[in-house]
Amino acid sequence: MDARSGKPEDVPGGRLNIPGGNARILVDHDHVEWEVYDESQWDFRMALEWDVLPQTENPGLIFSSRVDRRRVWPAPTNWQQLSDEQLLSLCAGARSMF
Repeated sequence: MDARSGKPEDVPGGRLNIPGGNARILVDHDHVEWEVYDESQWDFRMALEWDVLPQTENPGLIFSSRVDRRRVWPAPTNWQQLSDEQLLSLCAGARSMF
């Protein structure tokens, strides 16, 4: 999602710039859009929008959508280089935060 327009199609390469880091947008086989980001890159501006605070000692990779929020521990160090299919596979096996 582009911070100005709010539309994912405005994001070049499916990557978002979030405070302190980068995120990616993926669409799974059920047409659910997932925002993916490393929890260690959160800052207080993002944390204020969530009901749970980020893990500081053992951050994970967060998959957030309109239907669920999931976390994978630990966040793979190379997650930004993983293909969309690899990330969607991680998402499918991730633990729900709800």
